[in-house]
Amino acid sequence: MVKLMCRSHNHELMKSLVEHPYAERLTKDEKIIIADMTKSMVKPRNILLTLKEHNANICTTIKQIYNARNTYRSSIEEVILKCNI
Repeated sequence: MVKLMCRSHNHELMKSLVEHPYAERLTKDEKIIIADMTKSMVKPRNILLTLKEHNANICTTIKQIYNARNTYRSSIEEVILKCNI
């Protein structure tokens, strides 16, 4: 049985935004920090701890850090490949 509370949503609001896609988005500044720390060979868990030290309300997970690092590394590889061609 489905209880219709609103015409567009039929579920209750979440109590927390943890692991919600919107809350996990990284800002441009956070992406720059991740890129800089990745260049310095910092481990992902330490990157996450640093981000949480800067902003205690951040809901980013370790998976987001890994994804951002992989995105950064692949963009660097593309630039290198374009220069070699």
